[in-house]
Amino acid sequence: MIHDATPSWSGYNYQGKVAIHYMLCHIIDKLGADPAYTFQGDSIVLENNEDFELFANGNLVSFHQVKAYAEQSFSSYDDALFGLALNLYSQPGPVGYIHTWKSINFPAGQSLQQAIAAFVQVLINEHVTTPANSTIFKAVNRIKNRNKTARIIGQAFETFTVDQVNDALQLIVADPSLAISRIQIYLYGGDACCSIDDINELIKSKLVDILAMRGGVNTTKQVDSVFHYLLETLDSYVTERHLNKQNNELLHIDVHDVLAILDADFDDVSSEYLAIKFKERFFCLFDEFMSNPDYYTAPEDLDDFVCNLSQIRYSLMSAKPDKLFAYYKNFSPAVRFEGRTNVDQAFAVNENGIADVLLKIFNSLDFQCCENDADQNKLVYRSQSHPENYYLPTTINDKSPTKIAKALIANTRIVVDLYEVNHLIYDGPQVMSLYEQVARHTTPPQLIGIEEREPRDEYFGKLRLIPIQQAMDELNAD
Repeated sequence: MIHDATPSWSGYNYQGKVAIHYMLCHIIDKLGADPAYTFQGDSIVLENNEDFELFANGNLVSFHQVKAYAEQSFSSYDDALFGLALNLYSQPGPVGYIHTWKSINFPAGQSLQQAIAAFVQVLINEHVTTPANSTIFKAVNRIKNRNKTARIIGQAFETFTVDQVNDALQLIVADPSLAISRIQIYLYGGDACCSIDDINELIKSKLVDILAMRGGVNTTKQVDSVFHYLLETLDSYVTERHLNKQNNELLHIDVHDVLAILDADFDDVSSEYLAIKFKERFFCLFDEFMSNPDYYTAPEDLDDFVCNLSQIRYSLMSAKPDKLFAYYKNFSPAVRFEGRTNVDQAFAVNENGIADVLLKIFNSLDFQCCENDADQNKLVYRSQSHPENYYLPTTINDKSPTKIAKALIANTRIVVDLYEVNHLIYDGPQVMSLYEQVARHTTPPQLIGIEEREPRDEYFGKLRLIPIQQAMDELNAD
């Protein structure tokens, strides 16, 4: 089973890219005002009080919430904005921003600040009418199964009494300068949101601006390389941050480290760069899938909602780029890769197979049935009532049994790499044993001797293709 021991953040997802974009904008603003600005003490911190925070000269200057929701109603964002207000109330100096990939629709006739104030006022009114059953009461008394709003209050006002929380909320409404007036929607060139389709190019445009300002190498190759190495730098930071979360000392990404990447020479195309580029595209497909209403719909009530797809994404995020590509090869048993570490083939990935099949499988199947063998770069679903059954999620989107069988038989590496797998989940119409197909295509590839043919034939004799729905039914039968 996959356990929640990985961070939900990554340098490769939308939230991480927004943090990079904001840091680049900070660099541009400072250099524009003073070309000799040293950036001493300038940094960002992720996953502390908010999604990320900016420090300048060692001082906290802004809190940032990043929400990658397809939904646009204010109710999808009210808890995040409320939490932002509580953090600002406790910190008189900084400002707060919310970043979204879709614009927020506020209640009729209300601005951002008015909508937040109305949300807080509802909590105050509720406490007046039902004090022993109010959200405030449940937050302070840590009532079991309290809602997300109550948990936010409890986290922000950990030592407060019920009366102290109520007084604080009344002050927040009565004096907007204490918190609410310092909350803004972050604007991207005047736009109140930035879509997943635009964030990459927006970051690259900021890199072009900084390279021009600092007189660095300003080629398309340099910009693309810096972009991808920034993603990996942030991703490595997130992993370290997660592993050291109990440490009281904050881990900062220093602006000087970002500038060092900008100054590096990326003239040669390395396998590391190609692997990083693959990882960025792989997780971008997750975001595109989740923003497509034809593929993915989150419930209106996100409280306590557990998303199968997100849980798998969190698990794979911790894999280094070259390891992730090894996972991809195992997800693609019908693809024959030339060499076990030939990462340049990342650009030959079957994106339709990832988006239309693999991610659909991740989204449909219960993540609690999943086993992730990080040492072998292998993620499978396992039947609890029939533990001998291993279900491999694949990118196979071909519906021709003959073509699939030919491709699998030609790919001799899977006999070793996936020896225990006896079910391949694909986007086909029916369950199909490969035994007959193997019998029809017994001509072995050249240089394959009897020693390799026997385990190969035995392996394919037990292997079957299984549609997504059938795999769901069998795993749910447990």
